Parts: sequence; structure tokens; C-alpha cells
Amino acid sequence: MTLSSHVDTDALEDKIFEKSSPKHKLLQKYNDILRRHGNDETNFEETPEAAVARFRGVANKYRIPETGMPSDLAYNIVHDEMALDGSTTLNLASFVNVHTDEETMKLITQNLTKNLADNDEYPMLIEMQERCISILANLWHAPLVTEDSGIKTPHGKEDISTFKRRAIGTPCTGSSEGVMLGGLAMKKNWQAKRKAKGLSTDKPNILMASCAQVALEKFARYFDVENRLIGVSDKDFLIDVDKIRENLDENTIGIYVIVGSTYTGGFENVEKIAEILDQYEKETGHWIPIHVDAASGGFIAPIIYPEFNWDFQIPRVMSISTSGHKFGLVTVGLGWVLFRDESWLPKSLRFELSYLGGLEESFSLNFSRPGYQIVHQYYNFLRWGKQGYYDVFDNALTNARLLSLFLEESGYFTCVSNLHLPLGMSARNRDPSWEPSQANEIIDEHDKFNPALPVVSFQLTKEFSEEYPEIPQSLISTSLRKKKWIIPNYPLPRINVPKENEDGEVEDDESLWNEANGLNNEILRVVVKYNLTAQLLDKLMHDIIDVVEGLIKSVKLVRKNISESKTSTDKHNEELIYNMLLSISNDGDERLIKLKTDENKTSNAKVIC
Repeated sequence: MTLSSHVDTDALEDKIFEKSSPKHKLLQKYNDILRRHGNDETNFEETPEAAVARFRGVANKYRIPETGMPSDLAYNIVHDEMALDGSTTLNLASFVNVHTDEETMKLITQNLTKNLADNDEYPMLIEMQERCISILANLWHAPLVTEDSGIKTPHGKEDISTFKRRAIGTPCTGSSEGVMLGGLAMKKNWQAKRKAKGLSTDKPNILMASCAQVALEKFARYFDVENRLIGVSDKDFLIDVDKIRENLDENTIGIYVIVGSTYTGGFENVEKIAEILDQYEKETGHWIPIHVDAASGGFIAPIIYPEFNWDFQIPRVMSISTSGHKFGLVTVGLGWVLFRDESWLPKSLRFELSYLGGLEESFSLNFSRPGYQIVHQYYNFLRWGKQGYYDVFDNALTNARLLSLFLEESGYFTCVSNLHLPLGMSARNRDPSWEPSQANEIIDEHDKFNPALPVVSFQLTKEFSEEYPEIPQSLISTSLRKKKWIIPNYPLPRINVPKENEDGEVEDDESLWNEANGLNNEILRVVVKYNLTAQLLDKLMHDIIDVVEGLIKSVKLVRKNISESKTSTDKHNEELIYNMLLSISNDGDERLIKLKTDENKTSNAKVIC
């Protein structure tokens, strides 16, 4: 969550009054009109200063007011301010589901006040949670090992079996918490093995790709684990498997593998990474587990790509996390983490407590949390079923592929995401004979394409940038925002990752930067979700082209004006136009701007999903 600072409202009010005292009578006039038109119940204080402050809402924004107001007025104030937010439907930056149907809203309203932590009071919430865990365990091929109980079944079948090993899991606030819980289990198991052998438990490390979502890096920082960041491949911007072996050692607690990159939507090759770890174990005797971060891919992969091997079918995969509030189609605030079997979740991480009349066992980073998301998830499993989920994902992937092909055929853009390319072909390693028209004929045959999320990551073509070097790509994002679309522009993950020295300082070798890593490295990203209908997609395609062509016209106009002045060099003029447009695209925020000089721009911004 974003950090917020305390605001000194007294100082803020003083500043307002100091600057606007000549307008005091005008404010008082309209405040009087406001009171005459049905707002007498708000108990306005009679002092002019308080009236002006209430009119501006300063005191009520940053400190609790002395007196309240009617509920309808409070509602209108909050409602009107929230209207300034962007549209969730047109927010193509986020993976979070924003669709709810009428029945969902009924269930949410009916269960809104239930606390999931109150197990004894809301037993059906816990029952639904257990059902969801089992559904996911089955979906992800969790092993179920049983042994004979010696008790005959009442129906004359085989002996009743008792569970010897079975998956265990928990809901959480999102896949970010799930990732941290999975990391904690890896760390505790590593520590236990080391202690049993009398070895040091100092300096644990964990591997992850530079395309990892920030929650994975948070785990390493928050829980004192060295983060050995692996650069991505320059072909598909997923983990470079050739760099894994050199980063492994006896202190490696595990590796995070991503099924659904937030940058390009691609799936990392879990099976290949497991083979590398198998070979490493043969050579050294060190066993290293895998946690699969399937924040978005945990629902799409098993339903759309059943042949893709990524889950508990791989023996080295010990835990998987996913977001119910992404492609599980739940309202925001629900994640899941499953562990291969109960033995992988150490007793030291489980808490047993007697609370409100019952005995609970839990593993989480929080306690109280809403229970209605569990109800929503279980409703979705019943409502959609496998076929329903397939239909939703099929539509989203087909639309994403359609958008990708459209953008490339426009001539303005090239896609960095791979979902529109034939299986095995990547954006930076294409077969020269391949044409987009070949994909049009099989656009909904998902097994013919690279497995991926419905994500379209694209950038201006090299040819376009050479013809119009004055246009910063970020300006396209800003211009689309004026048309209500929220489409982020940000850097791709690093191919060559900067290292930390012994003092904790980052050492970056600029000579390692290349076209695909640091210089011409920005992408625009669209997440195609359930609510992006064909009509909206058509509008989006038109708006993207309109924005680009508008920028081209602007550049040509400015060029013409500059050409009439002979006082500047061509290089100076190019930089002048670029910097002018760049400052507009970032609203003049100097923290976000690196003006163009003889060297190109770079950025260290992290992507948010």
C-alpha cells in the first residue's frame, strides 16, 4: 500500500485564509446560499472562519469534525470526490477484476460484515474456504497420498482410506501475501535442514527474475533474505534460464518462478527450471524448491493450457500462490496460497489460538479480514464452472491477440508480448517469413500460440522513432488518458541486473545497456479483461491511432515553425521538441523527467499490477 503522511490542517487553513482573504465575502455569500437550500441540518458554526473552512472542506478532510452531518450529505460529499477517479472499466493498467453481476452484489451485501477470522461464529465461511482450497488443489494437481485404515466401507467397496499426505492452503489478502507466505515456508524449511546438520543458517538467498512483481522483492527485504535477481532473456523478457545455475549455492532457500509476467504476460518455463535444479542437486546434493507465483496465471494456465506443465505435477514445486481477485474474477482483496502437503508448512509458522469459543490454526500476516470474498470465489466456481471460465479467458485472449495484430499492422507499433506469435517464437526472435495474416486464421486456437495472459505490451517501432524522434512514447499514454483510457508506459525489466557491493551500494555498468535494455526500452501495456467488450476494443484501437496521428501532425507543425528560424542546429531543435512534449506527458514533474541530451533517457521505475 502507498504510504501517506500526516497533514497539518491548521497550517493548511492558515495558508488558505492568507491567500484568499479578499474572497472571504464571496465565500460567505455562497455559503449562505448553500444553507438556504436545504443544508440547515449540517450545524454550520457561526464564526466566519469556521464557515469558510467548512465550505472548503479542509477541516473535514484531515481531522474528524466536532459535529457530524446528515448521512445523505456525507454520502454526496464522498460520492462526488470519488467521481474524480478513473473509470474501472477503462482501467487497462490493472489485472484486478472489476466485473460483478447482480447475484454477486447480493451475496457481497449479505456477507459484508462477516469477519473471516471468526471461525466459530461463521462455520459456513470456513466450509466454503475449505471447498475453495480443494478445488484449487485439484485444479493444480496436488498429490493426494492415502493409506489403509482397516475399516470396511458401508457399501462394500475398498477399505476406507485415511490421508497420509494432502495439500494445505489458506486465503490471503492477495497473491502478494501468498508469495511472502510461500517464501517464509521455504526459509523455515531451509533453516530446519541446516540446523539438523549443524550448519550455519546465516545469509539465506532466493532467486527470482528481474521481471518479478515487487511483492517478491519485498519478501527478500522484509525477511532478511538476499535477493539474487536474475536478468531476463532479451528474446522474451522472461527469466534467463542460462543464468540460474551460476547463482545457486547451499544457502539458496528456493526460487520464485512466474507464471504470468506482469510485463509481457508470458509464462516462465517451470519444467525447464526444475530440470536445472535436478541437475544441480545431482552435482552438489543441495535440494532447492520452487514457489510458483501464479498471481494471474493460476486460473488461466490449467483451464486454457492444460498441456503446459507448471504446477504440483512437477515434484519440486512445493507451493503456488494466485490472486482470486484477478482471473479468479473475485472482487479485490483475495489471494490463495497452497502448499504441496502439510509437512511442508512447518509447525513454527502455524498459530493455534483459542478465540471466541473455538480453536483455530492459521498461517497469515494478518488476522481480521472480510469474509465475503470467499463467498464470491465459491459462487464463481459454481456460477462459471470450467467451461464458463474457459469462455471468459478464451474471449479475453482472442481479443488480446486481435489487438496485438492490429497494432503491428498499423506500422506504428511492435509488440513485445508473445501471445500473438506461434508457439516457440518470441518477439525479439521472429521467423522473418512469419506474417500477422497467418495468425488471423487461427486466432482462437490457443494451443497454436505461446501460452500467456491476455496482455498486450507494445512500443513504437524503430522506424517510427527514427522518423519522429521528438515523440516520447509516454505522451501516448498521457494522451489516451485524456480519452479516459488508463494505459501505463514503463520500462521493461533489466537483462543485465546491477549488483550490490559489500557496502550495499548498487553498481551498474552502463556498458551493459543495449537497445533492449535501458535505452529503447519502454512499453505500453494493455490488460484485456472480461469487461473489455468488442465495442470498447474497437474504440480503443481507433483512439490509439488517433492519438499517434495527432502527435505526428503536431511534430510536423512544430518542425515547420522551427524551420523558419535559422538560429538553432537540427540537433538542438530535436531535443527542444522532445523535451517540450516529455514535460507535458509527465505534467511537469521533474522527478519523472530526464531531459534528452546527447545521451538517451533511462528509468528505474517499478511496474505496479
